[in-house]
Amino acid sequence: MALSLFALTSNPSSRVVKFEISASVQAELTEYLKEQEQRFDEAQEEIDFDGKYKPEPGEILCINGYDDIDGLESAIRAPLGVEPVSPDEDFFLEIKALFTGYETEAGAIKILLQNFDRRKIISTNGLSIFHANNVYKKIEGIGITVDHKLTATLEAGKLKFYSFHTTRQMFDLSEYYKVATDDDVFEFLQVDQIQSVDSHEFLDMADSWVRRKISLIQQSGILQYVPLHEMKAAAIDFNIPFETVNEGGSEVIGIPDNKSDLKKLLRFLDEDYYKSPLSKTNFVTNSKQLVSEQ
Repeated sequence: MALSLFALTSNPSSRVVKFEISASVQAELTEYLKEQEQRFDEAQEEIDFDGKYKPEPGEILCINGYDDIDGLESAIRAPLGVEPVSPDEDFFLEIKALFTGYETEAGAIKILLQNFDRRKIISTNGLSIFHANNVYKKIEGIGITVDHKLTATLEAGKLKFYSFHTTRQMFDLSEYYKVATDDDVFEFLQVDQIQSVDSHEFLDMADSWVRRKISLIQQSGILQYVPLHEMKAAAIDFNIPFETVNEGGSEVIGIPDNKSDLKKLLRFLDEDYYKSPLSKTNFVTNSKQLVSEQ
């Protein structure tokens, strides 16, 4: 069984496209992805996703009844009808995920997905070379790197994944996670990296948008995993309000006392900001709006 390779894009007129690959590459790719599938499926226990629980070793998150609105299954069933990938840099920048799949013995389609970002593009913007036969040769044309692990699988309406953060870069999962409750907000304010503030005054600013962001930040674990000095450096780079205060001898993130700056801070902590490695331009990811360089 040889697997085809498709891309899911953000382009509404070309949502699903197919890579035209040689037979030899397809055979190697099939073996490569099937090994990834085997490792991905090693989890023993499925946990229903609620936007809060982080899976332990041997556990995997799942969403039952996920709607394949992008038509990934249809592409795998009828690959000849899928338009080919346009081999230019602008189009590659629209790719959100790579995927493949096959029909199981039960007749269902199992889809294997990898999150895709700009770092996986082998760009024509510059000189790309590779090593072969003891010398480095020039790479002709644009290319991609296929990652070494799967991000998610989708089979019979069941979406399985380990990381919500990477999976939501491929799919809109907003309807599947819960907004933060009052208790969740209080828990967020108790994190060691956050300034101590009046919880009830904070709740007055915590509309549904704020609560959704808090849920996402808690799920990502960014406050626990990213050092404060790295956050500060990134905030300066993007001109984001990011104040720190000394509390009990430790530097912590200051909480703005107005909703506008609070939302900017939460959006930053939810990693809605990035710098394009190609254009070196700052964007807000939900709109691709240029960030002010004031």
